[in-house]
Amino acid sequence: SKISKAVNSLLPKNKAITDFGLIFVSTKRMAELNKKYRGKCGPTNVLSFDSGDVVICPSVVKKQAEKFGFTQKKWMTRLIVHGILHLAGYDHKTEKDRLGMENFEDKVLKKLGV
Repeated sequence: SKISKAVNSLLPKNKAITDFGLIFVSTKRMAELNKKYRGKCGPTNVLSFDSGDVVICPSVVKKQAEKFGFTQKKWMTRLIVHGILHLAGYDHKTEKDRLGMENFEDKVLKKLGV
């Protein structure tokens, strides 16, 4: 896909993602997954799994896009990029990691023209 090509063009070769699945789920299903895998209540926007799946909840994405003043397309694209970066081993457990990940996301979005 265009998104994975943009991500991979900026990733070190040893972290390239050659294949991933993109799954869209309901708010209810995302809340179930969030509870089961992260121990957190309520739905979240995106989850990534070692299996290579990036799971997205469009209704959460829509609400967040409106809240943050982004178009739905831009916010959805950013979250897909975010999920792929998790598959490549990036995280945001520390402030430094979070800022690095956001900077990488910005570079990918710029490359995509979003």
